[in-house]
Amino acid sequence: TPNFKPEKYVVSEPSFDIIGNKLADDDDSADKVEIQNLNGKTLKRGQKIYYQVWLDTRDFTAESNLQTVGITDNYEEDKLDINAADIKVYDGITGADVTDKFDIKVENGVLYGTSKASLTKAISATDATPVIDTTKFEFGRYYKFDIPATVKKDIKAGVDIENTATQVVNYYNPTTKKVEKPNVP
Repeated sequence: TPNFKPEKYVVSEPSFDIIGNKLADDDDSADKVEIQNLNGKTLKRGQKIYYQVWLDTRDFTAESNLQTVGITDNYEEDKLDINAADIKVYDGITGADVTDKFDIKVENGVLYGTSKASLTKAISATDATPVIDTTKFEFGRYYKFDIPATVKKDIKAGVDIENTATQVVNYYNPTTKKVEKPNVP
């Protein structure tokens, strides 16, 4: 089973530190990224915030037999407005906009971002099972989803805004010939 550890942050500006690790360092260090990091802070009605969800492919290889990788982000649609068309995805090493490598949709307060089926190939000459073609979708990096959200104008004062992001992987187990779907919140 592939090893991965997604990350999620709430920041005050778009595409903050896309090729850096300031936010990850912020988890453990006393040197906080105070200005941009809004997690646990009070927000105002109408304020624009950015969820940054990091899809972790750092330990994946072509031999991982992955069919799709992606995220789900369950947000409170009665408190936030999120538009799928505004979401961008960046390569955490190069900083390139790679939004076109993902199918992104928002339904009933859940955002789905999944690697496109067109980025797969047959697992072998004798087995047509599709797996991600690493020449079209590279592993060994974070893919950083930049998700603009606006706090609704009619939200009640003093309420918490909950958000749960999960990384989902479809992994083809060649031994059992079954697809396994490990996910990590």
